[in-house]
Amino acid sequence: MRHLVLADIHGNRFALERVLEVAPAFDRVLFLGDAVGYYPDGDRVLDMLMELEALPVLGNHDAWLLALEVLEVQGPVLEILAWQKARLKPRHLDYLRAWPWGREVEGALLVHGSPQDPFLYLEGTEEAREAFAATAHPLVFHGHTHKAGAFLLLDGPKPWVRHQRFSQGGSLVLPPGVRALVNPGSVGQPRDGVPGAAFALWEGDEVEFFRVEVDLDPLEARMKEVGFPPWLLERLRHGQ
Repeated sequence: MRHLVLADIHGNRFALERVLEVAPAFDRVLFLGDAVGYYPDGDRVLDMLMELEALPVLGNHDAWLLALEVLEVQGPVLEILAWQKARLKPRHLDYLRAWPWGREVEGALLVHGSPQDPFLYLEGTEEAREAFAATAHPLVFHGHTHKAGAFLLLDGPKPWVRHQRFSQGGSLVLPPGVRALVNPGSVGQPRDGVPGAAFALWEGDEVEFFRVEVDLDPLEARMKEVGFPPWLLERLRHGQ
């Protein structure tokens, strides 16, 4: 089965629409969390994920939106989430509440941050080693860092971990005995210095990474319409 792997859409429906427009044929959608936050159309993103019958896991922004009433911290991120939550319908909230923190699909583990902690960023090899130690799954898909790439582990008397970037796309074939933590990159807000929507296709022992250009004009018009801060658009222009 061929899986379209998506992460960190963050209310950017125009980026998601672009991905669905150009993605090669797939059988099922896997979503690694953070449907909401940053950009205005969290409701539409959730509608699209429902229409796709995606298999989702909960991200930190999704969890924050659900828990806004009990969070004590403040800031622009939570202000955006409150704005979005006020515009969600009961079906959207019921849908989000049903998302698990992790799930298994064809032997692979889906999480948002790390097998240890869904809020933990897998940024370096030490975090990756701890993540590998926290699960027996040979393949883990995660998001959260908004950076496309994979940590690879070769078990043995002296295990080694290395990281491979896929910001410009590319293909990863997993040899026997190698385990992997795979991040498809962010659909809605890449942070690896390369603008455009990131996604991956997974089938068997191969993961193919993609980065596609997204026209920012419709999003800019939408953000101006609802009064979202322009610095969020500048992040997209620079892939930051």
